[in-house]
Amino acid sequence: MKKKGNYIKKLAGEKEREVISYEDAPLDEIKDSEPLPANATKTFFKGFLILVISVVVVMAVTNIDKLTPENISHWVAYDLLGMSEGEGYPASFSGADVDTGNFDLMDGVPVYCSDTSITVLNSNAGKYQEVNHAFANPILSTNSSYSIVYNEGATGYTIIDRDSVVKTGLTEKKIFCADVCPKGIYCILSEDDDYLAKLTVYRKDDLEMYQYSFADFYVNRVSINTDGTRAVVSGLSAKNGSLLSVLYVLDFSQGNYMQRYEFDEIYIYDIKYLDNGNAVAVGDKSAYYIDINGGSKKNIEYHSKFLTCYTLDRKNGMLLSLSSTPDGKECEVLMTDENGKNTADIMTNRQVLSMDYRNDRVAVLFDREACVYNMKGKKVGEIPSKSDSRKIRFADINSVYILGKSSLYNISAKE
Repeated sequence: MKKKGNYIKKLAGEKEREVISYEDAPLDEIKDSEPLPANATKTFFKGFLILVISVVVVMAVTNIDKLTPENISHWVAYDLLGMSEGEGYPASFSGADVDTGNFDLMDGVPVYCSDTSITVLNSNAGKYQEVNHAFANPILSTNSSYSIVYNEGATGYTIIDRDSVVKTGLTEKKIFCADVCPKGIYCILSEDDDYLAKLTVYRKDDLEMYQYSFADFYVNRVSINTDGTRAVVSGLSAKNGSLLSVLYVLDFSQGNYMQRYEFDEIYIYDIKYLDNGNAVAVGDKSAYYIDINGGSKKNIEYHSKFLTCYTLDRKNGMLLSLSSTPDGKECEVLMTDENGKNTADIMTNRQVLSMDYRNDRVAVLFDREACVYNMKGKKVGEIPSKSDSRKIRFADINSVYILGKSSLYNISAKE
C-alpha cells in the first residue's frame, strides 16, 4: 500500500509538478513551490489603490458642495464609528405629542419637535441627537441642512444641524415666525415697539445683517431663500371693512421692499420661497405662484372647492388637496411645480390627510392607507398605514415616513 505524502503526478501536455498532500506534511514544511512574483502583488495593490482614489475623487467632485468639515466629521462619528445605530422603525416619540407641522426631513432624515424635545433620527431610527426644550408653543421650520425651532408668542429659539445645536437664543420681543437657510443665515419676525412688526436677519455667526419694519400690515409668516439674500413675508390688514392680505418680497441689500402683492378677501395661510428664486402662497380661497424673477403672480383657483390640506416644497412647488364637499371628502390633488405649471390633477374620491412629492410620484395619505400616483393620476403603489396616521413624507422612491400619534413609521410601497 502506498504511503501518503509527496508524490509526482503527470498530466498530459504539462510539465511535471510536485503536488503536496497536506494530511501528513508538517505545517512548517508546507510551501508553494511556485510563489507569485513579488512585483505581481505590488501591481495588484497599486491598481487597487488607484481604483479607490479614482472613486473618492469622482464622489468628491460630484458632491463638492457637501464636503464641509461638519459633514466629514458626521461621517466619521456616525457612519464610520456607528454612534447612532438604531433598532429600526417604528420609533416612539420622546414627549407626549408631535404636531403635524413639527415633522419634516432634514438632510434626508427625519426631524421632529415634540412638546419636550427636538429629535433627529437616521434611516434606522437611531438618534443623531435629542435636545430638550421648554417652549410652550414650539414651531419647527426646516431648510435642507438646518432647522430652527422657535417659541411662537414668546422669545426663545434654537437652531440645529443634523448632529448638534448650532445656536440657542432669546429675542427682546415676542416671535411671530422664523426661518433658516442652508447657509445658516436665519431671520426672525417679531413684535416691535414703534411698528406692527420687525424682521431681523442674522448671519451664521449671529451678527445682525438686515432689519425691516412693517407699519401697515400685521405680518405673521416669513420664508428665506436658499442663499440667505432675500425673503418673502406675508401679513394681513383691513381695507374698507374687508380683509386684505399682502406678500412682501425683501432683498437684504435694499432699504425698501423689492415687490409687494395684495390679495382682496383672501387669508394667506402659508408661504414658501422656492429654490429657483420664485415663491408660492396658500390662501383660504385661492393659492398663488409668485414669479419674483418676472414680477408677476399667477392665481390657482379653487373653484368653490374646499382646501383640506397642502404641502409646500422649496424644490418642487405646491400640492393642494381640494374637496367638493364641506366635510372634506371627495378630494382631488393638484400640483403646481417650481415653474408655476400645473403638472398633476389626481382624482382620489377620498378624504386626503397629507401629501408629498418625489421623482414624478405623489404620495397621498388617506385613513388607514396611503397610495402612490404618477403624474397622470394613475395609482402605481399602495402603502398600509395605521389608524392614527397624520402626515406622510417620502423616505426614498420606494418607501415613506408616516407620522402617527405616538410613533414614526417607515413603510415600503407595494406595486
